Amino acid sequence: MKKVDILPRMEAEDRPEQDIDIARVGELLFTAAAEGLVVVDAMGSIRMNNPRLNDLFGYNEGELKGRSVDELLPNALRDQHAAHRTAYTKHPVRRSMGINMVLFGQRKNGEVFPVEVSLNHFNIDGTRYVMGLVSDITLRKKAEEELHQTNQELEERVEQRTVELKAAEQSVREALEKERELHQLKSRFVAMASHEFRTPLSTIMSSVDLIGRYTEGQDKVEKHVVRIRNKVRELTAMLNEFLSLERIEQGHVRVSPVEVDIVHRCIELIEELRGLAKPGQSIDYDHHGDVRTVTTDSQMIGQIITNLVTNAVKYSPEDSAIALRTSITNGELHIVIRDHGIGISKEDQQHLFERFFRGSNVVTIQGTGLGLNIVKRYVELMQGSISFTSEPGHTVFSVTLPQHVAAYSNEPKLG
Repeated sequence: MKKVDILPRMEAEDRPEQDIDIARVGELLFTAAAEGLVVVDAMGSIRMNNPRLNDLFGYNEGELKGRSVDELLPNALRDQHAAHRTAYTKHPVRRSMGINMVLFGQRKNGEVFPVEVSLNHFNIDGTRYVMGLVSDITLRKKAEEELHQTNQELEERVEQRTVELKAAEQSVREALEKERELHQLKSRFVAMASHEFRTPLSTIMSSVDLIGRYTEGQDKVEKHVVRIRNKVRELTAMLNEFLSLERIEQGHVRVSPVEVDIVHRCIELIEELRGLAKPGQSIDYDHHGDVRTVTTDSQMIGQIITNLVTNAVKYSPEDSAIALRTSITNGELHIVIRDHGIGISKEDQQHLFERFFRGSNVVTIQGTGLGLNIVKRYVELMQGSISFTSEPGHTVFSVTLPQHVAAYSNEPKLG
């Protein structure tokens, strides 16, 4: 059977507006509110309350009606609350309670729990009533307490960590101070030892020169004289390396450029180094181009060439040639030292300029492992660069420096 509407259908705009039953809505809102609602008279007696308030405080429906609202507070606060209630009744205002303070309610079973209360007042037929909105904030208080505890623990950890960091900082300062003292002691010892060793070495060398003159022509004696001379030179070179490194690390090195004829300077150095050559070794020198004047630190350039040529002599076999080549092009001085020695292994090449490093294939050859480190530092002080290529039987070192080096000091800056 087909369904038939008893009332005719009307469009929405044709339907008459219906009046809202305010009283009914108010009753529904009061009953269905998610928070506890209570209405008391001027004497503090509960006149009505919603179901949620019963749930909050553990009472049955209708059980609170007629009771004093003070019974909803902890026993210790009831007398005090009566005075507050009387004062509010005399001067009622709309207000929230519980802001920046802790309020508590007491359930029927005696359990105390934190609440937040908002108050309002109204008059009916000349009688004043007060309505309270009560919220259970147990979970919020618990969260706040946990947050407070967490913050307190965090503050304690921060404080403890701060103490630990201060202690660690003090330990580091003390360690740095001890290291500085040890470094200064080491520096003084190296300087003192090097200078003190120079005096007897000079005496030994002078005595050997005299012995060489008086025993000239005596092959056996002359052989030992040459050996002593070479060993004294080696020991002197070692001391000079320690002193040079110490001066660099202490910031006592100055680049003092002067005008230098690079050809004359290289010839002077080669003449000094020929005495170190092994039997059959030759040190050849050649300068390419007509320009031969540079502005550089004569002592540093001497140390660079001396160290590189000395290494070439030391690590090359007898009857081999060491070549020194210089040239000046495009405002740069180029120095190349080529030898036919034992070469540098691939594994050792990346560590070659480190302090005290010695290649795995030179353990039987005397040396400190400082020469190339000092060379690299001098080159960098003069704003230059150094590179090398090496393989067994062949090594080439290339140094590039500005033709005109600027004055410079590596002394530590104050302030």
